[in-house]
Amino acid sequence: MSKRATLRDIAKASGVSVTTVSLVLNNHPLRVSPQKRELITRKAQELHYVPNQMARSLVTNQSMLLALLVPDIENPFFASFAKKIEDVCAADGYSLIIANSNDSKQTELNLLSQLESRGIDGLFLIPSMQSVESPKTLRRRIEHLNFPVILTDRLQEVNWCDTVGSNGYMGGELAAKALIDNGHTRLACISGDSTAVSANARKNGFMDSLKKAGVKKASVLSCEGDYRLDSGYQAADSIVDWKATGVFCCNDFMALGLLKRLEELDVRVPKDCSVIGYDNIAGRIGLNSDLATIDQNIPALADTCWRLMGQRIAAYKDDQHRTWLDSPVHELIDPTLAMRKTVADIR
Repeated sequence: MSKRATLRDIAKASGVSVTTVSLVLNNHPLRVSPQKRELITRKAQELHYVPNQMARSLVTNQSMLLALLVPDIENPFFASFAKKIEDVCAADGYSLIIANSNDSKQTELNLLSQLESRGIDGLFLIPSMQSVESPKTLRRRIEHLNFPVILTDRLQEVNWCDTVGSNGYMGGELAAKALIDNGHTRLACISGDSTAVSANARKNGFMDSLKKAGVKKASVLSCEGDYRLDSGYQAADSIVDWKATGVFCCNDFMALGLLKRLEELDVRVPKDCSVIGYDNIAGRIGLNSDLATIDQNIPALADTCWRLMGQRIAAYKDDQHRTWLDSPVHELIDPTLAMRKTVADIR
């Protein structure tokens, strides 16, 4: 194994001091000719110099490491978000650690301790469902962390921490309007876990919008799902018996399960039944690019998370350590409707 190049090696090869090399490579102001600056940079490349981030962090008090903790990395929505947040962090020189809690509160708490020991500068956290159902333990742990935390996707209703999320209520409204505008008045909704505020927001937006449009509650079948394919599949028979002409599924996976069962029952989509999903994930993973769906705008979610995190890290530099707890910020991203072939006008 070859010896790792140091600033001293570059200084010797360039005929300058170690201090000059350090200032040039860190882009600090320095009275040095362009030719000498170019020579130092070239020698660093030739020697395959890699900055010692651990040593740098001791000086700057920053590790240039961030973390994203998700409940299920196999979920396409979380995977897509992870990729985007990694991209925006990397563009500003930060590396991202991605960890998976498997929707377990205990695993989540263990990972928080591990990430804290790594000296990360900040954390993006999508809480486990167990923490969503009972957030007190998570709150106590977060309030003792020595870096800013941004909650996203879940627990966006809390008032004790920075949050960034999608406007689920608006998403439900968009789905309702799309079905009403196409003449549908006998409808069904497959919601997510009723203990999750984000799932309830989607359903409430849908139901409230129908009510405002004059659609009677008795004309809407409500089915509770769990965001998995099987719950959409299992709800299909009841929906067919109900003779619903339009169905809103609170995520794409449940919509895909519903579509599979409708096909088995010889129910034609969209001629006999229109279907709208949520997340705009199915097409990205090649399962059904025809599915009409609500797009949560993952790029805007990631950009907003990073912008807020950048502000919090800057506050840390100015010794405003508790800003993210004392004056939390809450931002909602507006979703959009991706209208596709699974919705038709029945008039």
